[in-house]
Amino acid sequence: MQNANNVRIWRPGRLDGVELFRSSRTRYCFPKHFHDTYSIRLFEAGAVESLYHGRRHALTAGDIDVLEPGVAHTASASDKAGWSCRCLYISREFLEYSALEFGATRLPPLEPLLGRNERPLFLRLRWAHLRLEADCDELEGETLLTGGLAALVDHFAVRPHKIIQAGHEPRHVSTIRSFLDEHYDRRVSLADLARMVELNPVYLVRSFRQHIGLPPHAYQRQIRLNRACRLLQSGAPASEVAYAVGFADQSHLTRVFKQVMGVTPAQYAIGL
Repeated sequence: MQNANNVRIWRPGRLDGVELFRSSRTRYCFPKHFHDTYSIRLFEAGAVESLYHGRRHALTAGDIDVLEPGVAHTASASDKAGWSCRCLYISREFLEYSALEFGATRLPPLEPLLGRNERPLFLRLRWAHLRLEADCDELEGETLLTGGLAALVDHFAVRPHKIIQAGHEPRHVSTIRSFLDEHYDRRVSLADLARMVELNPVYLVRSFRQHIGLPPHAYQRQIRLNRACRLLQSGAPASEVAYAVGFADQSHLTRVFKQVMGVTPAQYAIGL
């Protein structure tokens, strides 16, 4: 089901750890958010401005953009025509299953890949997305997807990398991050967090935003949304999900979910 924002999100067949996204000439502006999966964005038409890693990036048709889990980013149309994009949300487990040779133990860092210099890789990943969307041959779709992901990882495996790994932030940031990861459903004040690490609240927010990409309250909200997606995937009704992850009520969940995801929880559930 595609909503008024021309956005659709769904899970293909029985592939655990894979979610698909498609926008068709949308002008929707996605606020800064992150996913707990890899995001492999394939831009088909229009122009998009995306902010991440402290820089603004211009993305156009034919570009591939690869974001690791936890990277805060935005997406907004650069003109009135809107933008079209296909995205693969891939869990770490599925990427490892697809791309690691027998005996390999870890994935290489996947940096953003901007520009149209990798046309064969773009076409390969886009074809996998198209076949999964068609849902006519599950085996074919999974075969194309795993092959495309393996090619993507191979591309990065032979390149030098300069990327800051998660977990290398200052101790006070990692302490707050771990607390919010574990207690995402709790009501917590900035004063509570500041006392926890014995820092001035203003400095804490500034430092957390610098290293994580979001202030603490927005980070907690995103963790709640990621958990909500998992519960919706398990078949839980939105009314129960809202309270389970810490939102005040179902309308609060719906409002925030649509703002960040581009679809409502009900529309998201239809695609599962």
